Amino acid sequence: MNVLAIALFGILTAFVVLQTFYVLAFVSSMNLPSSKTIQDELLPKTAVILSLRGADPFLADCVRALLYQNYPQYNLHIVVDSQEDPAWNIVQETIQQAGARHVQVSPLIARQNTCSLKGSALVQAIEALDNSYQVVAFIDADVIAHPTWLRELVVPLMDERIGATTGNRWYITQTGQWGSLVRYLWNTVAVVFMCNQQAPWGGSIAMRLSVLRQSGLLEKWTQSISVDTPILAALQAMGLNVKFVPTVLMPNREECNIARCLRFITRQLLSTRLYNPQWLLIVAQVFTSTLAVVLTIVLLLIALSKGNIGTALGIAGGLASYILALALQLVLVEQVVRRAFRARGEATTPFSALMMVKILVAIPLTQLVYAVTVVSAILTQKVEWRGISYQIKGPWNIRLIEYRPYQLSRQPIDTNISL
Repeated sequence: MNVLAIALFGILTAFVVLQTFYVLAFVSSMNLPSSKTIQDELLPKTAVILSLRGADPFLADCVRALLYQNYPQYNLHIVVDSQEDPAWNIVQETIQQAGARHVQVSPLIARQNTCSLKGSALVQAIEALDNSYQVVAFIDADVIAHPTWLRELVVPLMDERIGATTGNRWYITQTGQWGSLVRYLWNTVAVVFMCNQQAPWGGSIAMRLSVLRQSGLLEKWTQSISVDTPILAALQAMGLNVKFVPTVLMPNREECNIARCLRFITRQLLSTRLYNPQWLLIVAQVFTSTLAVVLTIVLLLIALSKGNIGTALGIAGGLASYILALALQLVLVEQVVRRAFRARGEATTPFSALMMVKILVAIPLTQLVYAVTVVSAILTQKVEWRGISYQIKGPWNIRLIEYRPYQLSRQPIDTNISL
């Protein structure tokens, strides 16, 4: 038993060391100086595209923030799934209240049956742009953009070696629901990994329009279940880089239960399985570390059942050290992210003692959830997103099974719950 326990601790230690390298690289990227400022007249005309299906909890705030960007030449293009969608009236009312004229709202007309509805919406909006636009930015409805969001995304694109600029989402859990905590912890790992791998996030991203059209991404989006995961390979094929912009790491204050959390993570991992060439490496890391944790817990229970208190204390101490090491990494990452949020006036609330205890419990729970959702993503051949089911026959063989407008009855009663 002792030999097996030592081997398991070796695996967990190796995992912690590897994760530490990722964390330190992420912290370093968050501390890089901001891009140089550029005079307004030199900034390219930009289209901001927002696709909607269902009314996200903070949709009105999202639209309002996009109408007041500190950027000289831009227009907001909103594509709503249908005029029956609950998002349609919210968008119209918000625009009317603001008296905005630099915005266009359209229903989704060019609906493809071979891709996600979001892919159809983005392609429809892009194909409608004239040649006066030089840059296109995409944002998700669960993001509330600070006033300089668009400027911070566009300025680095003045370097022609950069094909896309991107941020990511950062979940801020306030109620301590277990689903929200697990999603927060899983997403923290995902953000750190994506930053190190230059993986773009479609909820806060900008590209030069000429690059977007030349890359073949529009064609790919009409055959894909995901918008962001195919971007990196397409840009690398053109010899271009993706630049992570720390200032456009975007807070998300929505909550979710365990069931919604599982569906969310499975969808994210499904996209990774289909389009990320490092999928097998991710699977190996997840299963190896999770199996080590599970076997360590089994050994602890066996030692306790046999009355081997000394052995049990040693195993428990090793497991606790592993969890505390991951917690320290989390604290380090959380601190640099919160500093970035405070720098632009975002409110942050320190974790309570109870929240910290729950996070410690949620760390091994999240690892187990990660393994379960990896298996789910491997087995998934049909996925549902906001009431629409898609048949997954391959990365570029997607079928929308049946279209239905988004139903108001699907809106959560709690206005802070993610769709």
